[in-house]
Amino acid sequence: MEREIEILRNYDLLLERAYTQLPQKRSMRAYDIPSLEVEHVGDHTIVTNFKNVCDRLRREPRIVMRFFLKELAMPGTVDERGNLVIYRRVSSHSLNTLYQKFLTTYVRCPTCGSFDTELIRKGKVWYIKCLACGAETFVKPV
Repeated sequence: MEREIEILRNYDLLLERAYTQLPQKRSMRAYDIPSLEVEHVGDHTIVTNFKNVCDRLRREPRIVMRFFLKELAMPGTVDERGNLVIYRRVSSHSLNTLYQKFLTTYVRCPTCGSFDTELIRKGKVWYIKCLACGAETFVKPV
């Protein structure tokens, strides 16, 4: 009986120690994710809140821009104010569809579903590190 109590006490200590070493869970829910604000100026398409979206997703604007331009097969750039400028006219529906694809592929944790992640590159390998559950999932290069 005494041995069982000692084992349970050690288990509680080990469990408490394990919980203290887990990463802090941050509150980033799906409803915290901003939607894209798209404007059309002549033949150009401008995402006016692009910098804010990238900051909220913890992604470099260069990487997100590369994804959009590669998927659309169109030229573009990020201007000095942080807006994404695409040098062709693209419907906001098409951009939002691509945005959802980006969120699913490169932001959302496949293990727990959290959007609280980081995109990390080691050599030629890209992976998503979840800040909520600690899982690491490999993704195809951007």
